[in-house]
Amino acid sequence: MMDTSEDTDKSYNAPTRTFVRDAKAMAATPADVKEYPNSYVFVIDMPGLKSGDIKVQVEDDNVLTISGERKREEDKVGA
Repeated sequence: MMDTSEDTDKSYNAPTRTFVRDAKAMAATPADVKEYPNSYVFVIDMPGLKSGDIKVQVEDDNVLTISGERKREEDKVGA
């Protein structure tokens, strides 16, 4: 049986500080929008990402989703 008392560690499933910081940065990334007669141009600064790492999608014919994932190099122990 599992002990569900309040003495258990509640941070077991909590996200890391790095994840929270990166998620906030990506969610709050500002975009410049330029409107032309037949098109729109979106200019977004996404540091640490190459253009090939950025995914652009249009969903439900009216929702623009721009996403990317930064890959961090792991520190090598004993190097």
